[in-house]
Amino acid sequence: MKKLKRLTLILYNSYDKTRWHEAHKRAIARAAPICYAFDCNLAIMDFPCKMEDILNIKTTIGNSGEYLEKLIEKNRFFIVDKFLPQFGIPIASTSKPDEKKAITPLDTAYLLKKKPIGVYVGLGRHGLPKDIMESCVYHLDVTEKRVSLETCTAIGSIPAVIYCYTKYI
Repeated sequence: MKKLKRLTLILYNSYDKTRWHEAHKRAIARAAPICYAFDCNLAIMDFPCKMEDILNIKTTIGNSGEYLEKLIEKNRFFIVDKFLPQFGIPIASTSKPDEKKAITPLDTAYLLKKKPIGVYVGLGRHGLPKDIMESCVYHLDVTEKRVSLETCTAIGSIPAVIYCYTKYI
């Protein structure tokens, strides 16, 4: 099998952008083991924190933060305020993809054979803002059925589904 490019899971903060909330910490703590397990990078965008805040997260999730620490040690965790070129092709995760931008999980797996991809997951009830949706080259509905997933379910499903497809291409 050809070596795949890297998938970066980008948690986009659509909660409060001025205060560091427990919900932010939990989302990071839950995403880290998933990213580690499926060989993804993890990025957080527009979070009101610094690396010091991340290093001080206390959790029972992910073997007490072990996987977040491993991502940090391997330079696979990023705090960003914009999409970085090394993330590759920007993809929005959504249950309501624009038909002109829609991409299936299988096609996403094929894309990973050629280029890195950055998949946005919006935190909170409002999901991803319009400007992010418009800036993305593709829109991914991981269910392929337009089923809206709770944030943590999406965080787990997206890398797992894409990873499974990569095993068979």
